[in-house]
Amino acid sequence: MRVDGERQARRVTPGRGMRIYLTGADGMLGRALTAVLRDDPRTSGWTVRGVSLPDFDIADAEALNKSVDDFRPDVVVHTAANAVVDNCESDPAAALRVNTRGTRNVAEACRRTGSRLVYISSDYVFDGEDPPRGGYREPDLPNPLSVYGITKLAGERISLLVPGSLSVRTSWLFGGTDPRLDNVLAMGRSAARGDRPRLIDDQFSAPTYTADLAEALVFLLTRERPVEGVVHVANRGSASWYEVGRELAAIARDSGRTWPEPERVSMDACGFRGGRPRDSTLNTDLLAGLGHTMPTWQDALRRFFEEALT
Repeated sequence: MRVDGERQARRVTPGRGMRIYLTGADGMLGRALTAVLRDDPRTSGWTVRGVSLPDFDIADAEALNKSVDDFRPDVVVHTAANAVVDNCESDPAAALRVNTRGTRNVAEACRRTGSRLVYISSDYVFDGEDPPRGGYREPDLPNPLSVYGITKLAGERISLLVPGSLSVRTSWLFGGTDPRLDNVLAMGRSAARGDRPRLIDDQFSAPTYTADLAEALVFLLTRERPVEGVVHVANRGSASWYEVGRELAAIARDSGRTWPEPERVSMDACGFRGGRPRDSTLNTDLLAGLGHTMPTWQDALRRFFEEALT
């Protein structure tokens, strides 16, 4: 049923005149996507407006609506989120405010203006207790264990009410500039100090380089026939953070650097708030079937090392 003032999503053929509105533009993924949209020949002529918390609070519907109305986007890519799992657990109201109310505001703006919505979701919508062979697929039943996972799943459900919308689940992002939010960058800073990192060896997922996720998003945005529903986008393979740390140490040694080997630690010994999935590896066969195969996490890690940690 259509609500008063709602418009059908515009069917826009990707071209040089596309207008992209990006929330969370100053975040890890927002920065990577802005760079790829600027540099990729398919999108270099597009107009991109990025907004983030210094501009306005995503939970402020009036401010968001004015910003969207002023820009008149063809597509809204919604990356803004409260993504620190422990913070969400200790302050559920703040998590709901950003991840659920903020997403509702974005979705309602898209429904009202006819803009297409692309929502960024998380592997934490799954419980990871008995993952299917080859990783979770798009139709598999979510069962989040944390406030963060619950609010991201709620955001999915809200976004999918928008005609023509796409929800992209991803996992374990790295490629940023803040070691508090980027485990791989934190490993690099730790190694530079000569410290031996303590890394979890019994939780698994697909470490995903933001540059590769951004490339996949551009692929999805530039398809002549838009993809709707849910799509998993992550680097191929599965690993624990301990295995990532060992791979990073091997890459560093190959480049002639001294790099400490990580120390194993169990997830239960870390004192996390809330539950975390033991194995939330995402299957990306659907994306590959559409024509875009993700690089392995090992290849992504090596490229990030060469670009940011040397």
